[in-house]
Amino acid sequence: MSKRKIRKGDTVKVISGSDRGHVGEVLEVLPAEGKLRVEGARIQKKHIKPGRSALHPDGGIVERVGLMDISNVMFYTEELGAVRLGRQHAEDGKRQRVARGSKHGGAVID
Repeated sequence: MSKRKIRKGDTVKVISGSDRGHVGEVLEVLPAEGKLRVEGARIQKKHIKPGRSALHPDGGIVERVGLMDISNVMFYTEELGAVRLGRQHAEDGKRQRVARGSKHGGAVID
């Protein structure tokens, strides 16, 4: 399994699927499954029966954010746009994430 370069709290852009073009924050990453949740993308509706839970005693329809494959998103910033990420070692020996590609290659993300 390859190392996941997208983390919780990152801003990403959805590049495929019905939510293509949506930009949102990563809410959760499940690296073992290769999936993540993006705020506002892949909204699912669940029908709840009355009396089933203390949160929804009257029942109803609840919206929640669904999982999507990590390969369907790219890291996004206002300055760089959607970029692929790589890793490199900094001068102090720690790893840091950098942008890849000909246009933004080598720009340090964090």
